[in-house]
Amino acid sequence: MNFKIIEYQTDEYQEMLALRTRILREPLGLIFTDEDIKMDKDDMLLGLILPEKQKMVACCILTRIDDKVVKMRQMAVDTDVQKSGLGTSMLSFAEYVAEREGFEKIVLHARKVAVDFYRKYDYKIIGDEFTEVGIPHFEMEKQIKMEKEKQQVIDEVSKYIDITLTPFGKPQRGVIDVEKRDPMYGGNGVVYMLSVFEKGELVNNRIGTYMVLLNKGDQAGFHEHGTKKEQELYVLVHGEGEYIEREGQDKITRKFNLKKGNVTSIQGDDNYHSIINTGDEPLIIFVVTTYEKA
Repeated sequence: MNFKIIEYQTDEYQEMLALRTRILREPLGLIFTDEDIKMDKDDMLLGLILPEKQKMVACCILTRIDDKVVKMRQMAVDTDVQKSGLGTSMLSFAEYVAEREGFEKIVLHARKVAVDFYRKYDYKIIGDEFTEVGIPHFEMEKQIKMEKEKQQVIDEVSKYIDITLTPFGKPQRGVIDVEKRDPMYGGNGVVYMLSVFEKGELVNNRIGTYMVLLNKGDQAGFHEHGTKKEQELYVLVHGEGEYIEREGQDKITRKFNLKKGNVTSIQGDDNYHSIINTGDEPLIIFVVTTYEKA
């Protein structure tokens, strides 16, 4: 999966234009005019290329509004990879590029059918419904100051492991979202949750995600799963940590020094667990939280 900055009027630009035409214009009986194409000249043109398909499968454009605001437009995902997570990956890359370029807010005109997609990633509707290219739209916006930090976390983790999801029959993909917990359950330091699954994509699971404690002393604080009728597994992928079990509010019962390859499990009422990074490198854990049988 390769993200690219596309140069205007190159072969890659023509491929991008063909994708936009196929997905965004032809279903409406429209085409891009010469004036439409000229509007792209000074914008940031972003594309996502799948090597295994040897073609561009997603794209979008960032247009400067002022020093702090950029407009995202012409988001397109090829038909055969829609609902595969690649749209989310394209969106995340666009947010990263926008923040890297110094912008603090993204605005966009979302087709009514796409509003729920953007809402999942914290875009908010501003104003009333309006018509554009003959179909209903809403203007939406999002503050993006965290996106650079998120990309830095992904880049740091990538030094130690390759996070690639291979969903059956769908294109491979990487991290689609990063959530910062500062603190996490009252623990020390900062914990990052790196999602590779879309919300609701897993069967009978609440969570299947990477938990990253970048620095020595960072901690996922004590928490329990019995009240939610869950079982949680920690699979240590990289680094070292101290794993602590507690019964009730104050009775610490066991402590373990864990390393790569170790797995923990917890369930049941009034059982708590916590983990602390004790090494000099990031502690990276794959977390699986499943629901108990009814």
